[in-house]
Amino acid sequence: MRDSERPLDPSDEKRLKTRGIGSGRSYEPFIKVHEISSKGESFRILGRNSTRPHHLLSRLELSAFLVFDRYQPTTDIKEQYPLPIVDSLSICERLGIKHPQIAGKLKVVTTDLVVELKNKSGIAIAVKYADELDDLRVVEKLQIEKVFWEQQGYKWEIFTEQEITPSIKENLEWLHAANQNLDDLYSELSTLDIQLIFQRLKGINKRLSTTCAALDDEYLCEPGFHIGLFRKAVAANLIDAPLNTVFRQWSCSDLSLTKNFSLIIGGLLDVS
Repeated sequence: MRDSERPLDPSDEKRLKTRGIGSGRSYEPFIKVHEISSKGESFRILGRNSTRPHHLLSRLELSAFLVFDRYQPTTDIKEQYPLPIVDSLSICERLGIKHPQIAGKLKVVTTDLVVELKNKSGIAIAVKYADELDDLRVVEKLQIEKVFWEQQGYKWEIFTEQEITPSIKENLEWLHAANQNLDDLYSELSTLDIQLIFQRLKGINKRLSTTCAALDDEYLCEPGFHIGLFRKAVAANLIDAPLNTVFRQWSCSDLSLTKNFSLIIGGLLDVS
């Protein structure tokens, strides 16, 4: 029996009615974390651009997601995106490979992350551990994705654990957690307040964490106030920090105000 004559898996057919449609807050991934039996880790986290929960099926997917969620041109990220079955069948026939299926029923091919960019073509990303690329069937599925997304005018990339260092990975998780924690302690601080507090670091050549603890004492702030402020400011792209160095080792001299911050301050001054 030809693949095109085989039935679609009933559970996949049901999901296609409501999932993989829309964008932003309205998008619903084809696969959700509670629907898989995984030996590894899975994550459900709030996206900075979409402001909706994203379903990520491995820690490597989390790392890839955090890289692009922080990327300035990103406007939306769609995870577990389903390729139209008609297209994947056609591509398999052209490539001469067997369409993914289980027990004689066709399975929908999904792409781990589809990143939409401002004023640019999007990027489709397959997230795989490097040793998975030795598996012929994995490579064949990746070929299906590659052909499909290139037909759509998207750039297609493979993201492995070799694309990100342990320090960057830890920093991104630390910064993302700052975005999730909406602390009232910082909610009333303006960008001008952040600039003034940033000036307290000038001329200090010590570790940031040590300096922040001293500043908390000097200005009678709650313990952790200054380091929390800089953490949120870096997470919001208002302050630059060396992400290739783990945050615990940052020095005061490593931090600088970003161009994005300057533009905001300039806009505020223009309005006033």
